[in-house]
Amino acid sequence: MSYDYSSESKLLELPNPYRLQNALLWLCGALLVVAGIVSLSWARDALQGEALHNAAAPLATGFAMLLAGIACAATAARRLRFFFGRNRPASLAPEIAPGAYGGSKAGDGVKEILRQGGLTYPEPQGAIEGLLYNWAPTLITAPLVVQALAQRTMFNLAAIAATLLSFGVSFLLFGNPVTQPWISLLYFLFGAFFILKPVLSDSRARLTSLSLVGLIVVAIVGPVAIGLVGSRLPSLGGFSPTPQTTLMLVAALVACGLAMAAVLAQVDGSPQTRASVEQVRLSMNAPPATLMDELDRKLQSEWTERIPNRRYARTDPVTQAATPSGSFAGELFEETQPLPVAGTKAPGFGAALAEKRHRGLLLLDLYATLLTVAAVACALLFVHGFDPLAGGQPGRYSLLGTSTILAFVAAFCFKSAARLWGRFDFQSVLVWVEMAGSYQTSRIGTGNNFSSRLNTENDIVRTEAMTLRVWRARIESVVFGKDERRQVTAMFGTEQEAKALCAHLVDYARGQSVFVAPTSSEDQARIHALNLGERALLPAQDAPAALQAPFAAAALPPAAAPSARRFCSQCGTEATSAQARFCSNCAAQLG
Repeated sequence: MSYDYSSESKLLELPNPYRLQNALLWLCGALLVVAGIVSLSWARDALQGEALHNAAAPLATGFAMLLAGIACAATAARRLRFFFGRNRPASLAPEIAPGAYGGSKAGDGVKEILRQGGLTYPEPQGAIEGLLYNWAPTLITAPLVVQALAQRTMFNLAAIAATLLSFGVSFLLFGNPVTQPWISLLYFLFGAFFILKPVLSDSRARLTSLSLVGLIVVAIVGPVAIGLVGSRLPSLGGFSPTPQTTLMLVAALVACGLAMAAVLAQVDGSPQTRASVEQVRLSMNAPPATLMDELDRKLQSEWTERIPNRRYARTDPVTQAATPSGSFAGELFEETQPLPVAGTKAPGFGAALAEKRHRGLLLLDLYATLLTVAAVACALLFVHGFDPLAGGQPGRYSLLGTSTILAFVAAFCFKSAARLWGRFDFQSVLVWVEMAGSYQTSRIGTGNNFSSRLNTENDIVRTEAMTLRVWRARIESVVFGKDERRQVTAMFGTEQEAKALCAHLVDYARGQSVFVAPTSSEDQARIHALNLGERALLPAQDAPAALQAPFAAAALPPAAAPSARRFCSQCGTEATSAQARFCSNCAAQLG
């Protein structure tokens, strides 16, 4: 992804949400680097004293702590500056480029949300999930990322709790000094490979119903079975993994508990899911594609922060002028630029503790920091004065195991919190306009074919009883990570805006003209020049009369038109007037 900058819009310059976690990561990184340098200095002293067997452990431990410290610092450094440009967050569906047509399956899904006026969530499956959703009923309407994290954390929490309970029953009630070390080792291996490893790798613990039954059976029968074969088992030499097993299960249980609290803090109440729709029947004396062009202009005039809308579908209505009649369908589906909800800011230490959504995340990070400090202390105690040839080393090696366990659990806590720290809530507007109907083609002309010198004629497409639907909704969406998938979490109706857009399109459609007339200033100038040319071609003495004759003839009433001359049939004298009935010379009756 790239950073799209604009000097005219600062609303998308979001604050760094990882500020608090970065501070703790810098602290842990500095502590690990200093501890690694100290351990390496002890290894150097051992090498200078030619005690090569004493330098191996400080050298390896120092290298590991340096590597972990640099990893913490690098993670914080990558997130030191947080860039969130105009091309983020991710779109709800693949976008259609300007001038292109079509849609996508994801876009159809978003349109269905508007049509149905509701959000769809997967139904939880399994016994553990049933307990979880009974405990937190509103979790079903939470974002899918939150639901997935809650289900996974709940499953891991139940698996670790069951393993710890089975270990406690087996160790305390049925164990003895001979079998207890082996019981601890057995549960350590089981917890490390089937519980802790999947938890640290962001997956579910591999604990099924059969595994749960096996834990119960092992808790009751395991100590007896170990006692029966105890004589044939090798000696552990006084080493007991009981502290490491207990610490591993307890630390992981606390970490999953804090992670569960942090996840549930992201769950809000049941959201609103309502969209506005306006439907009208419309006829217009123009192709329906002209209405699509006006809709495009109207939506562009309403761009948010002058950022182009995200177009998810466009189909222009096609009409064939050569076809007398036919049907058409078209649509345009766009989303305005998503903007952060009001009040979005990076919380400080005090604000995070006071706010429910951030309190659990901060406690999880503080717990991870505490585990890191304890892990560094155990590692330094392990390498300080290390001598593999001296006696009493099993207890020292247990420090190494404890340090490793604490470090892995701390990494899990930081990773779990980072996923939720990256939450951003946005708001935007979805606009979906549909048009479908039938059309007819015809030809219309203007001007008198006999007396007019200017005649126009054009083919028109008349849209008959088109169905126009306008869907509109203000939506809220959420994303966990600036480049991650965005999900709609709530919809709010916008009745007034939907009515206004529909009324604008109706007014535009009814204002279309079917006549062709020379209305431009250039056309008017050319017509005037032609009139002057016609006047110049007429004779000078006839020009005024010729120009005025049509107007004078049009002004005369029908009775004023000239009549034919009459003569007397007896003497040939012309009648004195048109109304005379007798000859003025011989008094004969005129015909």
